[in-house]
Amino acid sequence: MYKYLSILIIFLMSCEISNQEKITDEEVKEKFHEFFDILSVKNPDKNKLYGLVTDDYYIFENKRKYTMKEFIEFINSFKTIEDNWVLSDFKIYTDINSAHVTLKNKGKFLVETDSGKVTMNFEWLESAYLIKENNELKFNFYFSEVIKESVIKVD
Repeated sequence: MYKYLSILIIFLMSCEISNQEKITDEEVKEKFHEFFDILSVKNPDKNKLYGLVTDDYYIFENKRKYTMKEFIEFINSFKTIEDNWVLSDFKIYTDINSAHVTLKNKGKFLVETDSGKVTMNFEWLESAYLIKENNELKFNFYFSEVIKESVIKVD
């Protein structure tokens, strides 16, 4: 009897798993664009980022580990006037509960500094791990490494 009950439980669990759909590449890309839309100077409320990340989220940026609170403080320390990101070369690996992503990111920023305006250009290689939490895709980890940068004074 126990043997049949065990088989029935395993069968029901496998049916539940097979009914769940794999995360799509489009869902992942949409989450990245949402993340960068919130980072944009067009959106003054960076606290909206908390809705896109897990409670234990962290990011490695500038050779440092940041919590979301620390990262928001870091990005708010700049007087950015304009920004533009171009995300490309996505490589996405998904299952029903998670996504691992690598991509390239090019950013251009017009920033007010103590000595005047500068244009900052960056290229990053990035990697992120997203998980489903309460049936919503959220960032759990983000890694960003600058591979090219320039700062040009604006006259």
